[in-house]
Amino acid sequence: MLRVENMNWPSKKYREIDEINGFIESYKRLKHGRNLRVIDEREKPDRIVQDTETGEIFGVELTSEYLDDRSIPDRHESYSAAYIPDNQQRIEAYEKRILERIKDKVSKAREGYDHSYPLILSFYVNEYESIYMDEDYWRSFSERNDSFFDLIDPFVEVVFWPLPNDLIVSARNTKK
Repeated sequence: MLRVENMNWPSKKYREIDEINGFIESYKRLKHGRNLRVIDEREKPDRIVQDTETGEIFGVELTSEYLDDRSIPDRHESYSAAYIPDNQQRIEAYEKRILERIKDKVSKAREGYDHSYPLILSFYVNEYESIYMDEDYWRSFSERNDSFFDLIDPFVEVVFWPLPNDLIVSARNTKK
Protein backbone atom coordinates (compact mmCIF):
# COMPACT_ATOMS: atom_id res chain seq x y z
CA MET A 1 0.00 0.00 0.00
CA LEU A 2 1.25 3.46 -0.92
CA ARG A 3 0.81 6.56 1.25
CA VAL A 4 0.06 9.86 -0.53
CA GLU A 5 0.24 13.24 1.16
CA ASN A 6 -2.22 16.10 0.60
CA MET A 7 -1.47 18.62 -2.16
CA ASN A 8 -2.85 21.92 -3.44
CA TRP A 9 -4.52 21.51 -6.83
CA PRO A 10 -2.92 23.73 -9.53
CA SER A 11 -4.89 25.87 -11.99
CA LYS A 12 -5.73 24.57 -15.48
CA LYS A 13 -3.17 26.88 -17.10
CA TYR A 14 -0.42 25.71 -14.73
CA ARG A 15 -1.42 22.05 -15.23
CA GLU A 16 -1.22 22.43 -19.01
CA ILE A 17 2.22 24.07 -18.81
CA ASP A 18 3.40 21.34 -16.47
CA GLU A 19 1.90 18.62 -18.69
CA ILE A 20 3.43 19.83 -21.96
CA ASN A 21 6.84 20.25 -20.31
CA GLY A 22 6.59 16.78 -18.77
CA PHE A 23 5.46 15.31 -22.07
CA ILE A 24 8.40 16.90 -23.93
CA GLU A 25 10.90 15.61 -21.34
CA SER A 26 9.34 12.15 -21.38
CA TYR A 27 8.93 11.92 -25.15
CA LYS A 28 12.62 12.22 -25.90
CA ARG A 29 13.25 9.02 -23.90
CA LEU A 30 11.23 6.88 -26.32
CA LYS A 31 13.17 4.83 -28.90
CA HIS A 32 11.69 7.06 -31.61
CA GLY A 33 11.78 10.10 -29.34
CA ARG A 34 12.58 13.60 -30.44
CA ASN A 35 13.67 16.86 -28.88
CA LEU A 36 10.57 19.03 -29.10
CA ARG A 37 9.80 22.64 -28.33
CA VAL A 38 6.46 24.44 -28.13
CA ILE A 39 5.92 26.92 -30.95
CA ASP A 40 2.22 27.69 -30.39
CA GLU A 41 -0.47 27.36 -27.71
CA ARG A 42 -4.01 26.90 -28.96
CA GLU A 43 -7.04 24.65 -28.82
CA LYS A 44 -7.69 21.59 -31.00
CA PRO A 45 -4.84 20.58 -30.56
CA ASP A 46 -3.55 22.20 -27.36
CA ARG A 47 0.03 22.77 -28.53
CA ILE A 48 2.01 22.85 -31.72
CA VAL A 49 5.53 21.53 -31.23
CA GLN A 50 8.58 21.35 -33.43
CA ASP A 51 11.41 18.84 -33.58
CA THR A 52 14.48 20.95 -32.82
CA GLU A 53 16.68 18.79 -35.07
CA THR A 54 14.51 18.09 -38.14
CA GLY A 55 12.10 21.02 -38.02
CA GLU A 56 9.11 18.66 -38.28
CA ILE A 57 5.94 19.99 -36.67
CA PHE A 58 3.35 18.05 -34.66
CA GLY A 59 0.12 18.88 -32.92
CA VAL A 60 -0.12 17.65 -29.32
CA GLU A 61 -3.43 17.19 -27.54
CA LEU A 62 -3.14 17.01 -23.75
CA THR A 63 -5.44 14.76 -21.79
CA SER A 64 -5.67 12.71 -18.61
CA GLU A 65 -8.18 10.50 -16.88
CA TYR A 66 -9.07 9.62 -13.33
CA LEU A 67 -10.58 6.52 -11.81
CA ASP A 68 -13.95 8.21 -11.33
CA ASP A 69 -15.62 11.61 -11.27
CA ARG A 70 -14.95 12.02 -7.54
CA SER A 71 -11.26 11.20 -7.68
CA ILE A 72 -9.98 14.79 -7.76
CA PRO A 73 -12.10 16.23 -4.93
CA ASP A 74 -12.20 13.10 -2.78
CA ARG A 75 -8.73 11.65 -3.26
CA HIS A 76 -6.40 14.23 -4.78
CA GLU A 77 -7.57 17.46 -3.11
CA SER A 78 -9.18 16.39 0.15
CA TYR A 79 -7.16 13.69 1.82
CA SER A 80 -4.45 14.62 4.25
CA ALA A 81 -3.15 11.11 3.60
CA ALA A 82 -4.41 8.28 1.44
CA TYR A 83 -3.53 4.62 1.14
CA ILE A 84 -3.67 3.13 -2.33
CA PRO A 85 -4.41 -0.59 -2.24
CA ASP A 86 -3.23 -2.89 -5.01
CA ASN A 87 -6.77 -3.56 -6.23
CA GLN A 88 -7.08 -5.30 -9.63
CA GLN A 89 -10.74 -4.30 -10.04
CA ARG A 90 -9.87 -0.62 -9.65
CA ILE A 91 -7.00 -0.96 -12.13
CA GLU A 92 -9.32 -2.63 -14.66
CA ALA A 93 -11.92 0.12 -14.14
CA TYR A 94 -9.21 2.74 -14.67
CA GLU A 95 -8.07 1.02 -17.86
CA LYS A 96 -11.64 1.13 -19.21
CA ARG A 97 -11.82 4.85 -18.47
CA ILE A 98 -8.47 5.40 -20.22
CA LEU A 99 -9.74 3.65 -23.35
CA GLU A 100 -13.02 5.60 -23.25
CA ARG A 101 -11.12 8.90 -22.94
CA ILE A 102 -9.01 7.97 -25.97
CA LYS A 103 -12.16 7.12 -27.99
CA ASP A 104 -13.64 10.48 -27.00
CA LYS A 105 -10.48 12.38 -28.01
CA VAL A 106 -10.29 10.50 -31.33
CA SER A 107 -13.91 11.39 -32.09
CA LYS A 108 -13.38 15.06 -31.24
CA ALA A 109 -10.13 15.20 -33.23
CA ARG A 110 -11.84 13.77 -36.31
CA GLU A 111 -14.60 16.36 -36.14
CA GLY A 112 -12.83 19.61 -35.46
CA TYR A 113 -9.07 19.54 -34.94
CA ASP A 114 -6.46 21.11 -37.16
CA HIS A 115 -5.01 18.23 -39.20
CA SER A 116 -2.22 20.28 -40.79
CA TYR A 117 0.36 18.31 -38.79
CA PRO A 118 0.60 14.76 -37.45
CA LEU A 119 -1.26 14.62 -34.12
CA ILE A 120 -0.01 13.04 -30.90
CA LEU A 121 -2.26 12.38 -27.91
CA SER A 122 -0.33 13.02 -24.69
CA PHE A 123 -2.03 10.95 -22.00
CA TYR A 124 -1.07 12.05 -18.50
CA VAL A 125 -1.67 8.98 -16.33
CA ASN A 126 -2.54 10.83 -13.16
CA GLU A 127 -4.33 8.33 -10.96
CA TYR A 128 -2.71 6.85 -7.88
CA GLU A 129 -3.47 3.29 -9.03
CA SER A 130 -0.91 3.72 -11.80
CA ILE A 131 1.78 2.90 -9.21
CA TYR A 132 0.74 -0.72 -9.79
CA MET A 133 0.75 -0.42 -13.62
CA ASP A 134 4.32 -1.52 -14.25
CA GLU A 135 6.13 -2.41 -17.48
CA ASP A 136 4.52 -5.89 -17.62
CA TYR A 137 1.09 -4.32 -17.19
CA TRP A 138 1.64 -1.89 -20.10
CA ARG A 139 3.04 -4.66 -22.31
CA SER A 140 -0.12 -6.68 -21.68
CA PHE A 141 -2.31 -3.59 -22.15
CA SER A 142 -0.69 -2.95 -25.53
CA GLU A 143 -1.14 -6.55 -26.68
CA ARG A 144 -4.78 -6.68 -25.56
CA ASN A 145 -5.61 -3.40 -27.30
CA ASP A 146 -3.41 -3.63 -30.40
CA SER A 147 -6.30 -3.37 -32.88
CA PHE A 148 -7.80 -0.49 -30.88
CA PHE A 149 -4.67 1.61 -31.44
CA ASP A 150 -4.91 1.06 -35.21
CA LEU A 151 -8.17 3.04 -35.05
CA ILE A 152 -6.88 6.21 -33.38
CA ASP A 153 -6.65 8.23 -36.60
CA PRO A 154 -6.12 11.22 -36.83
CA PHE A 155 -3.62 10.61 -33.99
CA VAL A 156 -0.41 8.89 -35.02
CA GLU A 157 0.29 7.78 -31.46
CA VAL A 158 -0.86 7.92 -27.86
CA VAL A 159 1.89 8.52 -25.31
CA PHE A 160 1.24 7.39 -21.72
CA TRP A 161 3.29 9.09 -19.01
CA PRO A 162 4.39 9.71 -16.19
CA LEU A 163 4.44 6.12 -15.15
CA PRO A 164 6.11 4.52 -12.13
CA ASN A 165 9.78 3.74 -12.47
CA ASP A 166 10.16 6.58 -15.00
CA LEU A 167 8.36 4.51 -17.64
CA ILE A 168 6.87 6.04 -20.79
CA VAL A 169 4.77 4.03 -23.23
CA SER A 170 3.85 4.84 -26.82
CA ALA A 171 0.99 3.12 -28.64
CA ARG A 172 1.37 3.91 -32.32
CA ASN A 173 -1.14 3.78 -35.11
CA THR A 174 0.53 1.28 -37.45
CA LYS A 175 -1.93 2.03 -40.25
CA LYS A 176 -0.98 5.72 -40.38
